[in-house]
This record gives sequence, structure tokens and C-alpha cells, in this order.
Amino acid sequence: MKRQILRNSLLACLLISAAFAAWSWFRPYAWRPDPAARCKVVETLVTRDQSYFWVDVRLKVNPGMTHDLQKPVRLETAAGAKHEPADTTFAGTEGQGTTEIWFKFWLEPADLAGPLTLDLNDGKLLIKTGNTVPELATSTYQNFTTNHW
Repeated sequence: MKRQILRNSLLACLLISAAFAAWSWFRPYAWRPDPAARCKVVETLVTRDQSYFWVDVRLKVNPGMTHDLQKPVRLETAAGAKHEPADTTFAGTEGQGTTEIWFKFWLEPADLAGPLTLDLNDGKLLIKTGNTVPELATSTYQNFTTNHW
């Protein structure tokens, strides 16, 4: 009798864990990205570099859309400062064109103290909603798969 209860409890825990893992895996970075941006955020990587931060934003281009290279891309802070990317990387296939874009920004800790918004194409994408700066040691990083950081 005790074995049956233990077995059922372990099975229930396994199913709950699997459901949580699936929800975490398939959860989008942002629930309603701006369609005018023509992209959606997949993840953000924040790396500490002495007293500054590198913020890498990985985007996936929406199917059937293209990124307009003529329009500026800027990361806007809560204080209103606008930062241009320090580096941009494009990826894709010959038949589909550009399917992914990485933008890399160099920010001060004060820039990360509030929400961040990425202005690209004709839209805005919410990169960060929180008001805290990630606590990272020098040369360490943290990967965010949702904008709630």
C-alpha cells in the first residue's frame, strides 16, 4: 500500500515537472511583440565587462518579413537614452534571406536600472521590464528567455 502511494506521488511529481519544463521551453520572450518591428525577441544575453555590460539581443525575423537596413536600430533606456548597436550579426539561408539578427549593445549599469525597449523597423520590442541590474561578477553572463528581468 505504501509503495503504491509513493509510486503515484512520484508519478504526479514527474508529470508536474514535465509540464513546467514544457511551459518554460515553449513560453515566448514577450507575449505580444509589435508586428511593425517585423521581428520577435528570442533571448537576451547580458555579460559583465568590468563596470559595464554587454547586452546581446537575439531576434528572429517574422516569416515573410525583412529587416529594413535603412532604418536606425536603437536601444532606449528608461531615462530616455538611445544606444546604437556596437555590433550586428545577420544569419539566414540562401533561399530565405535573413532569418535571425543579433544586436550587441554596450551599456552602463545605470542604463540597465529600468525597462529597455528596442526600436527597429517601424516598431518597438520590449527587452526588459524590471528595474534591477543583474548581479553578475566580472566576465560572467546570464541568459534571459523572457523580458521579465
